[in-house]
Amino acid sequence: MDTLAEGPQVQVKFVTQQRQYAIPETPIQTPARLRRYGLSQIINLVLQNEGEKQRPFDFLIDGEFLRTSLAEYLEEKNMSTENVLMIEYVESMLPPTPLSSYEHDDWVSAVQAHHLGGFLTGSYDNHVRLWNKQAECTQILTGHNGAIKAVQWLTSNGDSGTLLSGALDRTILAWEYNYVDNNHSILYECKGHTAGIESIALNLTGDRFASGSADSMIKIWTTTIPTVSDHIEENFKETRKQRRTAKEDRILKAPILTLAAHTGSVSAVVFSPASANTLYSGGWDHSVRVWDIENHVNVTTKHSGLLASGHADTIIRLWDPRSEDSSVVKQTLSGHQNWVTSVSWSPSSAYMLASGSYDGLIKVSKKVFSIDWSNDILLSGGEDNQMKIHKVQDTTGRDEA
Repeated sequence: MDTLAEGPQVQVKFVTQQRQYAIPETPIQTPARLRRYGLSQIINLVLQNEGEKQRPFDFLIDGEFLRTSLAEYLEEKNMSTENVLMIEYVESMLPPTPLSSYEHDDWVSAVQAHHLGGFLTGSYDNHVRLWNKQAECTQILTGHNGAIKAVQWLTSNGDSGTLLSGALDRTILAWEYNYVDNNHSILYECKGHTAGIESIALNLTGDRFASGSADSMIKIWTTTIPTVSDHIEENFKETRKQRRTAKEDRILKAPILTLAAHTGSVSAVVFSPASANTLYSGGWDHSVRVWDIENHVNVTTKHSGLLASGHADTIIRLWDPRSEDSSVVKQTLSGHQNWVTSVSWSPSSAYMLASGSYDGLIKVSKKVFSIDWSNDILLSGGEDNQMKIHKVQDTTGRDEA
């Protein structure tokens, strides 16, 4: 494409936060007819990227992705070609490629990938499953009396390891598994919540984990394996009926801390990747909260990066935790047609975010309940009873100039 072709022109200034692709921030006279592909050609031309070195880019104006030509954008915004457009660009990617699916007996409500290549799922059939890369279920963990809503790897040495599962039966179970002899056992049972478990997160150092529940509480637990049952408050002791259905030899563990501020179900908890004592939480009260675990308080902390939250109004909101005003939303993302149930940042790029919704837009045929992003693998679980695996590409196809 000839970028010097005749036609209406507009001055643009390109900026990026990806330093490896930065170009001088001086205005460039550009044909107004250009779209994303044509603008990508300009960036590659300035960077002197040729052949396989060429990279595709996405472009944002005032935080909104450009999906039309510059001329169409200016007309839509009632702007003149005499305006200098400030355009931010980021490297783009291809849509994820479906690899395989893992069939379950009921809804898949929790998924998590492991760095050693295994996959962990929780289902509404009350079972936790371990899978290998060949879509083979290596173990089925049975012990909950309710649908599994959260799963979390703890430790692994390849042949054996430990993990957590949280369910609507109000309990969290810690499991030990072994691939060699195909055995598994319950290490301990965490009791303290008065409603179903919605989310579990492990901290940076691996010595604590947090749980969010429909009882509006967040509880903090140690990962140490107790030798005898912890003291459990009278309100949380099992009834006689529950005692008959539970394993008599289960060791009980109590939380070390309860965090209360949400006024509805706590649907997500996640520890900061930079601090073992900083926890983020999201709930049905439409709030995202930052917690200082060491001081047991709900605070606004100053960490780099953005928080993403999905909402019942179909919108994804991006929050800047560095802001002193925790009520300010930095950006909103729209496109889903139903409740956004799960979000996951790319582990390799701060500019890529995956989202799952009841509208099934991650190519799952029905509602999406859970997603997880690990390296170039994107997992999703939903109402179609399957965990689906997609491979995320790092380049994208071309559209017209």
